[in-house]
Amino acid sequence: MDSLTPQATGGPEAAVDLVALSLLPGAGCVAVQRTLEHFGTAKRAMDAGLAALAPVIGLPPQRLKAGGYPRDVRLKALAILQGCAGRAIDIVTVEMASYPDRLRQLHDPPPFLFLRGDASLLARRSVTIVGSRRSTAYGRRTAEELAGALARAGVVVVSGMALGIDGAAHRGCLAAGGATVAVLGSGPDVLSPSSHAGLGRQILRTGLVVSEFLPGDPPLAHHFPRRNRVLAALADAVVVVEAAARSGALITVGHALDLGRDVFAVPGPLGTPSSQGSNALIRDGAGMITSVAEFVAAVTGGEPAESKGGQREPTNVGSEALELWRALGDGAVDVDRLAHLVRLTPAEALAGLAELEIVGWAVRDSGMRFRRSA
Repeated sequence: MDSLTPQATGGPEAAVDLVALSLLPGAGCVAVQRTLEHFGTAKRAMDAGLAALAPVIGLPPQRLKAGGYPRDVRLKALAILQGCAGRAIDIVTVEMASYPDRLRQLHDPPPFLFLRGDASLLARRSVTIVGSRRSTAYGRRTAEELAGALARAGVVVVSGMALGIDGAAHRGCLAAGGATVAVLGSGPDVLSPSSHAGLGRQILRTGLVVSEFLPGDPPLAHHFPRRNRVLAALADAVVVVEAAARSGALITVGHALDLGRDVFAVPGPLGTPSSQGSNALIRDGAGMITSVAEFVAAVTGGEPAESKGGQREPTNVGSEALELWRALGDGAVDVDRLAHLVRLTPAEALAGLAELEIVGWAVRDSGMRFRRSA
């Protein structure tokens, strides 16, 4: 029997042998997959004995024995799972029917995932948004705008909770009342970077945190390329907002292309280092995003979405003016408050509001206060 075929039953107790197998020295994702294909199940592999298991994993028997095979490593796996159960951390393994089908398409699917939050989000239509940690204000605003529009259209936004574009994508989705999935390069209980711990807690209230790394694992550098393949696999499409020429976001794109996912990029100013990679993607054939509404329509297969309440959004203004319009209500709001809401300087906010005034989308009241036009 092919071990990668979903099984009808399974739960945390059924994960002990697979976690134990993964804890053995040298048992990376590919070796575990090869072992499952050979023995059929993780339990059969763990019960097989050193002489049978060692050549399949590709290690000398003495190294597996030194790694605690089979009793000690099973006890360690059991302790990990018991700890997860006490901290509301779920696990899904490649042997379970609930394992995401999208991840099975990888040549090296994670043997298991730790989940915190709403696991049903993994089965919904989703878009991954990635980009530079050293992002510009333009890039962050664009990521927030894209994520917010996707959220309002009912699309799950996936990202990596890193600084810069990732964090902006999560925030934009949450601000629009949407559901977002954070794929970590650390253990499921290590909300990294520490400056995003508060953002992680927000995500956990309505969304999902995903990790293939053990609880307590720190965000090590070699974890992130592995994390990036999960970011690509979990989505129907991947969007790069800003990426330098050697950005990690381009690793995500490589996996997306291998999996046949659609790839889009946001164009940036010519010669800007933070946009060299994303502009190169467009040159090489990635879809170019020039309209948020048109992009969302392309992803959802529908007409350009309208804002909440059915009111049309401005289509003839820049991105900053559009964000200001969204922050406006029927009541008047002063410039400083609007600037704070959309993370612009007061001067930038005033320029955007003037643009809205000129084309008839905003009205100026006394005391430099603005409201939407009727």
